[in-house]
Amino acid sequence: MVFSFIFVIYHRLPMIRHEPLDYWLALTLAPGIGVLGIARAFQGLGSVDAVFKAPVATLISFGVRKKAAAAVASFSDWSQVAAIKEKTFAVGGEIIPLDDPRYPDNLKQIADPPPVLFIKGNTDLLKLSAIAVVGARRASELGRRFAFKLGARLAEKGLCVVSGMALGVDGAAHEGCLRDKGPTIAVLGTGLDVIYPAAHRYLSERIAENGLLLTELPPGSGPDRGNFPRRNRIVSGLVQGVVVVEAGEKSGSLITARLALEQGREVFAVPGPPGMPGSKGVNRLLKDGAQLLESVEDIFLALPWLAVADKSGTNSGRESNTALKRPALTPEQSQLIAALGADEINFDDLLEKLLWESGLLSRVLLELVLSGMLIKSAGNSFRVVSEFVE
Repeated sequence: MVFSFIFVIYHRLPMIRHEPLDYWLALTLAPGIGVLGIARAFQGLGSVDAVFKAPVATLISFGVRKKAAAAVASFSDWSQVAAIKEKTFAVGGEIIPLDDPRYPDNLKQIADPPPVLFIKGNTDLLKLSAIAVVGARRASELGRRFAFKLGARLAEKGLCVVSGMALGVDGAAHEGCLRDKGPTIAVLGTGLDVIYPAAHRYLSERIAENGLLLTELPPGSGPDRGNFPRRNRIVSGLVQGVVVVEAGEKSGSLITARLALEQGREVFAVPGPPGMPGSKGVNRLLKDGAQLLESVEDIFLALPWLAVADKSGTNSGRESNTALKRPALTPEQSQLIAALGADEINFDDLLEKLLWESGLLSRVLLELVLSGMLIKSAGNSFRVVSEFVE
């Protein structure tokens, strides 16, 4: 009788419900699945809830290893999930999962996007066009000065400056951007609560106040050596172009440049004096076909659609009070603008939608990009600048 009573009470207890964010964090804790496995499962099944409800065999069919699929199916460490959320919120942070509307589109398109982003600061910066400025930790005074001025000029042009908050070039680029409270994102190789290097504690506070701190690592994660090469794919994934200012032959900045090329980003290198240690890496990039950069104007020559940030009067991530004047359009341009609407569409889909010749579409796209009405994104996709959407 007592046993039956206990049995009935037990089965009347309500089941614990988890929100989607809990499932995202659980995926990052499941041993063996990895970032690529999470991305494949999510893309295949369409939602994080579906990933957790899927049979092991289904997860395996999407490229998840058998042990990792079993780990997802048997996951039970919800107390650790709760602890990660509590620690993040305790330091003033937020967590943005892959299916959150605020998750940056550019980063979502890379092969291995972080399942979750731990952030602290202004999330509006994730919507801005951005350029990464990276380089040597032991940079020369000349290199640091150049990075500072470049960061300041990019901010003046309304672009967000992304870097890794390391000593040397990274820190100088952030400082230049912050000079007039410009928009800057620091991508960390630690948790939000672990400041590395310690010398940049004050810089990190200023970035959190005026910009954004971002990491894929949960609170408590220290500066482990393997974190930084993985961090570099996020730096390049967030931006339209990467500028390398001084880099030795084995510099981590060269990893960022390689990842940028793989992700379809433009790579720029600042030439250095022959024979200097910090010149070997950048000069090799130039030999391999990187764009030579001597001033911020070189970025706009290579990526003319970024000039719209300057034309719109935006600065420091703040909205402009001046509306963009819509230029006169040809019939083909009007038709293309109407076909895009508020969507981002790649070249092949536009061809199919408009039934144009590829040469005509290429010409009209170029005209509209140069006029500042269209923005070209990764994957040869295009969208209308928000001020011009009908």
